[in-house]
Amino acid sequence: MRGFGSRISFFQQCTGTQPENPTVSYCKTVHFELKKEAFEKKSNLNRQWSIYQKKETMNGKLICLILIGILIFGCQKDEFDKNSLLSSEGLSLWWDHKIFGEEGRGFVFEFYEAQRFENFYELMFEYKIDNKRKNIDIYLIGKVDEGKCPVFPSPNQTDNLCISNGVFFIPENALSQGDYTFTVRTYDFSIQSNFAINENKVSLEIPENQYFSSSIKDVFPTPRNLLYGSVIFTGEEKTEFANEFFEKLKAIGLKDTVVPNPPFNLEVDGTGKPIDRHWEPDKHSLSFLYSMDISFRTIFELSKEHFNKYDLNIYLFSSNGDQASLSKRHGINVVYAD
Repeated sequence: MRGFGSRISFFQQCTGTQPENPTVSYCKTVHFELKKEAFEKKSNLNRQWSIYQKKETMNGKLICLILIGILIFGCQKDEFDKNSLLSSEGLSLWWDHKIFGEEGRGFVFEFYEAQRFENFYELMFEYKIDNKRKNIDIYLIGKVDEGKCPVFPSPNQTDNLCISNGVFFIPENALSQGDYTFTVRTYDFSIQSNFAINENKVSLEIPENQYFSSSIKDVFPTPRNLLYGSVIFTGEEKTEFANEFFEKLKAIGLKDTVVPNPPFNLEVDGTGKPIDRHWEPDKHSLSFLYSMDISFRTIFELSKEHFNKYDLNIYLFSSNGDQASLSKRHGINVVYAD
């Protein structure tokens, strides 16, 4: 009975009643409480599991997005795989720095195919510049058939075969000073060279190989902010009008200068000074070279006033890409770089 007493006491504590069969009621009550507790635990567990599943689903989606991003941006690291490039038995390169033209200042690269063909093909290139890693990657991506080569009478049949070529331009401001890895890529080869840009000189050093070559190692870009050209006239007595023009240019701030890399279309002597020319009958060309810190438009307007006043022909060029021709025969023409 002590056992029943303890059970009745426990039941009374829970319900405050005295059932007829305390043993049965006790067991039912305990069973109900245990089921209720188990149900609540199961519900909590289900809720926790649901939350866990949602978190795992979100994590899974996040991981998938990260992997997709890696694949996408990883592929962008090298836009051209080998299968998208064209074949070539070898390429040679002519290159230089240019000032004038629609593109402005920059570097022109012209590649020539080593193998000759009956048809002429224009080689198509794309380039990619990475200034952080200092890489210049050049890809041969196309060949456009331009038709049969011109036929010239010759005992040698190979003279009727064409040397295909292609050209592209890289703006000067797309690069910075320092050493670049210069890589030429085709389906058949990939050659890495060193392209070094310094203040007064740009160099291309190609390692010894059988696929890619260039006869030009160094290029000397003309410095910016130079004004140069010539005044051409007939009659020595007009020399004073030309000198008056030079004095007007100096009066607005231009200064005589000498540069290590003079413009390609300005002839200079051993000291770097422009060379004057004189020829019969009584014709004269006086050249000039100045540093400039004012706009070419201002210089052009002053030149036009002097041109309209005197019987002189004035030709102006700036190393920034501006040019003007003031000719008594052909009229006035000007092209601004900006």
